[in-house]
Amino acid sequence: MREHQLVQIALVPLIIVLLTVWAFRRRRRILADGADAIVSSFEQLTDGSRTNTASTAGARPALADIGLNLLGRWLAAANGAVLAADVLLFSIRGLTLDWSTTWLGAVLLAALLVVWLNFYFVPGARGELFAAEALFIVLLIVFLTNVASPMQYGAIALGAPYADPWLAASDAALGVHLPTLAAWTGAHRLISIAAALSYATLLPQFLFTVIVLAVLRERERLWEFAFHFHFCLILAVAALTIWPAVCPPAYYHFASTIDMTRLMRQIQGFHDGTMTVVRFDELEGLVSLPSFHVAGALIVTWAFRGRARILMPLIALNVALVLSTFITGVHYVVDVIAAVPLCAASLAAYRFWARPLLLGWPDAVARFDSV
Repeated sequence: MREHQLVQIALVPLIIVLLTVWAFRRRRRILADGADAIVSSFEQLTDGSRTNTASTAGARPALADIGLNLLGRWLAAANGAVLAADVLLFSIRGLTLDWSTTWLGAVLLAALLVVWLNFYFVPGARGELFAAEALFIVLLIVFLTNVASPMQYGAIALGAPYADPWLAASDAALGVHLPTLAAWTGAHRLISIAAALSYATLLPQFLFTVIVLAVLRERERLWEFAFHFHFCLILAVAALTIWPAVCPPAYYHFASTIDMTRLMRQIQGFHDGTMTVVRFDELEGLVSLPSFHVAGALIVTWAFRGRARILMPLIALNVALVLSTFITGVHYVVDVIAAVPLCAASLAAYRFWARPLLLGWPDAVARFDSV
């Protein structure tokens, strides 16, 4: 979406530079500390005292300690499966990527990977392992975003019948008429602006969640958020293969208060085969049912349960975000409702499957080893 592109243009180059500078400074510091330790060890030996030189060497950490635990490996495998689905869908439907538009995401991923590997090949203090783990989670989320976004276009290109007729009928059964709602929103300028702004906060909220949970050293919450992000996004995009929707403004022939011109053109173009080239600088969120905006708002809010000072403002913001999805005319109301069972399924999957993997419970480890 457009706000995603603005965030990339503004932040990605800065993040890449900061990561690179930090990695080199960390390496120099650790090497300098290692040299000092060797000198100190030599001096102690010449004085006749004993020291364990092996302890100063700094052994490489176990991969599980820097992110590749059982859950991390499953999430990495899920990323690989989505990438494979991209290749398959693009091959079946004859789609291509404009590779000249992918460089920014590729460079960011490369920078994240290099810095993460820096923790492995240049071992530091034990306390740095959480930073490496958090960075691996960021790497997983960024990678999934970069492979799930083009997967949407392959899903639309399969050409399944539009779901709009029954989505609109479901809204009507609930007594909702989106053109009327959107017209009311458009007639109230401040509400329209507030709805558009709240709708655009989802990506910044994802960034906020990862940063704050990392700063608070909420390891399990951070992994749980990563799991819910993967679960909800992958299933939402998978649903697009079955229930593509041209979206309410195109179906009802009205103007939403958030501009959806390019999104609707892409949905129609890839669905009927007149568009076949995917550009990373023109990516849109094509999922209708279930609304990933609503699912994302729910998992962000859930991540801060028990922290009232953060939770209460997030609840207020995300109530506004959820309302904005349909009062602007962007989503059907049933799209919003469908996000609730999606998140409920993700919570159940985390509790009964993913959390035991993360915590290394014996029965979960045995099941993993048997796969």
